[in-house]
Amino acid sequence: MKTLKSLLSLIVLMGLCILSCKKADTASAEENQISDEQSLVKNALAAKPKKVLFIGIDGCVWKAITATNAPNLKTLMDQSYTSTNALAQVPTWSSNGWSALFTGVGVAKHKASDNSFSGSDFVNYPSFFRQIKTNLPALRTASIVTWSSINDFIVATADVTVKQNSASDNATEKRIIQEITTSNTDVSFCHFDDVDHAGHASNYRTTTQMYMDSVKAVDLRVGRILTALRARPTYNNEDWLIVVATDHGGDASHGGASYLEQNAFIILSNSAIAPQLVNTLPTTATESNPHSITTVDFKTNVYGQLPTLSTLNLSATSSFTIEFRARATSATSDPVIIGNKNWASGYNKGIIIANRNGIIRANFGDGTNRLDVDGVDLTDQLWHQVAIVVNRTSQKATIYDGGIQVAEGNISAVGDLQSGTAFKIGQDGTGNYSPYFTGNISEVRLFKSALPATSISTYSFTAVTSAHPQSADLVLYTKGNETSGTAYNGTLVSPKIDILTKNSTAITRSALTTPIFYRKTTDYHGAPYLYNVPPTILKFLGIAKPTYYDGAALVNF
Repeated sequence: MKTLKSLLSLIVLMGLCILSCKKADTASAEENQISDEQSLVKNALAAKPKKVLFIGIDGCVWKAITATNAPNLKTLMDQSYTSTNALAQVPTWSSNGWSALFTGVGVAKHKASDNSFSGSDFVNYPSFFRQIKTNLPALRTASIVTWSSINDFIVATADVTVKQNSASDNATEKRIIQEITTSNTDVSFCHFDDVDHAGHASNYRTTTQMYMDSVKAVDLRVGRILTALRARPTYNNEDWLIVVATDHGGDASHGGASYLEQNAFIILSNSAIAPQLVNTLPTTATESNPHSITTVDFKTNVYGQLPTLSTLNLSATSSFTIEFRARATSATSDPVIIGNKNWASGYNKGIIIANRNGIIRANFGDGTNRLDVDGVDLTDQLWHQVAIVVNRTSQKATIYDGGIQVAEGNISAVGDLQSGTAFKIGQDGTGNYSPYFTGNISEVRLFKSALPATSISTYSFTAVTSAHPQSADLVLYTKGNETSGTAYNGTLVSPKIDILTKNSTAITRSALTTPIFYRKTTDYHGAPYLYNVPPTILKFLGIAKPTYYDGAALVNF
């Protein structure tokens, strides 16, 4: 009986083992089937051709998108990687912004520092279309723009299949939709300009109807373009990266160094990108140097008169430098700090350095043409050591604050600046401009040459001496630290500045211990720059970024 029981037990055990093995084999087969299916899906996704649509909106302040009825852009922002703290480099001209968005490098390399593109280098730093042409020559590429300078200077004809300069945003929209719907396009860029035009006309403010209407209009364009894209018969079998970006922000205008002018946005949309909002704002700290001086209080009916300076040549071919130290106690209107012309019009022949709503504006006019360069924030009521350098060799007009460059413009279109009127401080050349400058002006220095940045930096916080490298070019130098009298006496050279008054106004002085602004240090907390866009596009396409790129890809695919 025991033997029979043992035999039965053995049979049962063998049966269980067989069943167990069959279950294991079945499970293994099912797992393999699932694994194979996942591989098929992965391979199918990988097999989809990668394509890029890059929409550029010139001068679009991102807050205008969220503040108005712009559903297409707003939806795209919500569903994508979106940086609302992206940065355009200074100077914040379109040349600089679009060059960064195409070349992957900053202004120190591409050198497109103003809209003339003078001195720019797209031979060594070509657009990302060059990398595409080199690595994936079979791809169809297109650059369709309203601002022709993008195609004329940045995008080389040989690097793209289609290149069109449009006469209007309407024409750009029509052509990009045609490209999307009638061709096997691979990488396409389109540029719209109307928002920037509206910004120049209405101060880039979200409170101005013209500007907001322009953003609504471009949003409708984006909507129609995306609708056309998604209507492609092959759309579901394609892997699209949609990029939307602007070239700069705006703060009344652009070109300067304020954060609002630098603040741009970047949108990246692709099925592999999880929605992400990158919006950390910068934090700043102001550094200053101690300063003590007793000097004249400039106010209504008090100003200074410079003598005729025969050795200061302001012709269309002559370079010069104007330096001064200023402290403003008002930030309204556009009173003159120093100038030699009638400020009733910026086109009038001559020079005006004004406190325009708290920001220094350097204006140059020849009677027909003008240049305005904005920089140096005086609203902190600190002293600021300002230098304006006009270099007729490079055709640059550059502003420095505390020895650091803050703004630059191209002065090639502006000729002779000799107005026939002597310079004044605290007033324009007529002596009758209203309002008067209110605050203090000292350390006035005029040189008959374009000082190099090293000299400006070295002597920003110290008096000029005979050891100054350009002391031989010094035309006028007054420290403005006299404790009495009616003049700023000359130092090193004889010309002085007479302090004049009207309506029996008394000359008063203040003993000031207000520091001199040195610099603002800004922590941008890792905010992306516009030059991060090209490496992102190249990475999506599987192309290694050039080693000279300043930027890196913003996302992984």
